[in-house]
Amino acid sequence: MTEPGKNPKGFRNWLVMPLSAVSMGLMLLLAPDAHASGGGHGGDATSESSGPKEPEIPETVIQSDSIALTVVLPKVGAIRQMVFHVWLEASSVADRAILEQAEPKLQNAFLRDLQRIMYRDTQNRYDKLEAGKRGFVYNGPELIAPPPPKTPEELEAEKEAAEAAKENVEEIKSEPPFSPFPPTTNRYFAALQNRLLSTARGIVPPEAIRSVQVRKFYDNWPGDKKPGR
Repeated sequence: MTEPGKNPKGFRNWLVMPLSAVSMGLMLLLAPDAHASGGGHGGDATSESSGPKEPEIPETVIQSDSIALTVVLPKVGAIRQMVFHVWLEASSVADRAILEQAEPKLQNAFLRDLQRIMYRDTQNRYDKLEAGKRGFVYNGPELIAPPPPKTPEELEAEKEAAEAAKENVEEIKSEPPFSPFPPTTNRYFAALQNRLLSTARGIVPPEAIRSVQVRKFYDNWPGDKKPGR
């Protein structure tokens, strides 16, 4: 596990062999962006910001170790190497402890999802994109800076509103903790994040996890490189 603000320390290497069964529903969901012009997923990915500085990461966010995945297409000898930087966003600081305890199980479950998804994706990209245009890099959208601290006047107004609601026996809804993640404009990675979130909510209490974020993705096809380059 990696604490907030620190870079991931390690990753796992895996070899994926052909799978006889793939989740067709998910692949159909991902398909519209899977082969976009200009290199597939990277067509939208390059539009995401890659600013040099990012706002401070809230305590609700866990920067997990990266997940490395290698896919091999034996019939054609194609090799694809991928690295996913996946972050977990807890619903509250208290829920962070739940995610930390379940993090190894979550990482293993994410890996199984990615093995199934990326084998079919690799086959499609190999068939539809020419060598040299298959690999790409994705960066998630630029993080949102936290709002400024509330003024004493704002805090006093909130206190008075809460007291009035209590007197009127009204439900008091607290604001959700600040999230630095805007929605990604890349439909492929939006669908992938939703799939991983669904998997996570089958392992931890659904209300404990707010989102799963793919912050960076590196895609390399070593066999596509020309000799001497």
